[in-house]
Amino acid sequence: MSAVPQSVASDRRLGKRKPDISSRQPKGGVPSRTSSRRTQKPAFQAQSPGWLRSLAYVQRVSDILCFGLIAATLGVYAWTVYTQQMWSRQYKHLETLQRNERQMTAANEVLKDKLAQEAERPGTGLVSPNPANTIFLAPAPQRQSLPTPAATANPEPTPTMPMGY
Repeated sequence: MSAVPQSVASDRRLGKRKPDISSRQPKGGVPSRTSSRRTQKPAFQAQSPGWLRSLAYVQRVSDILCFGLIAATLGVYAWTVYTQQMWSRQYKHLETLQRNERQMTAANEVLKDKLAQEAERPGTGLVSPNPANTIFLAPAPQRQSLPTPAATANPEPTPTMPMGY
């Protein structure tokens, strides 16, 4: 490895020569800030043709577009996996509810059948319904309603649309 910095060595190979920085340094030995600034464009940009710059621009744009598409694809994939998992959980829950419904319907029918069989036995004291066994009840006497409190001065208007379901 040489003691010469890489940029100086590459400029020497190309036949370019940079002015010596030591000639611009003040007497204290520290280079001034203004002397180390470059005001010209780098050699690559100054010498590259327009089509090469446009290709570099197209590459930058396509890199950004590619990154965006990859991010969108990963987002859609994650959303798809998540929705499939949620659908699977909800479907299992639905199957459980349907199974419980079938079991409850079967248990209800078994109870109805058992009650019907017990009602048919002669020792239970149950009688078949007929008009001769019908009991009529007299209506209860009318009660006076309690006085309602006075209505407020500004009753709320009834909404024309339902509030919600």
